[in-house]
Amino acid sequence: MNAESVTAIATGFLKRIGHKGDIKPKRVSLEEGVYAVEVEMKKLTAIIHVDAENQEITAYEIQPKGEEGSLASFSPKIILLVFGIAAAVNIALHFVFKMLRL
Repeated sequence: MNAESVTAIATGFLKRIGHKGDIKPKRVSLEEGVYAVEVEMKKLTAIIHVDAENQEITAYEIQPKGEEGSLASFSPKIILLVFGIAAAVNIALHFVFKMLRL
């Protein structure tokens, strides 16, 4: 067994249990006959333990990723939505002030 085959076992396991999005292997390590494979997904991080002797998954852990940064959490859709709302309010106020002759 090598790191590549262990990674294939771990990513295949994640797909079988329902994680269909991007699966990016980050690290593989071997300690006391057990491979630990760290995998990143869109919003999750998984650690899968694979027995080196019989190639079975002995344990796994899936956790949400840590907070990256305040600006990274804004998607382009949200930014466009906020910009659109601000523009609509600006135009509406322009016409209201024009009608009131202010």
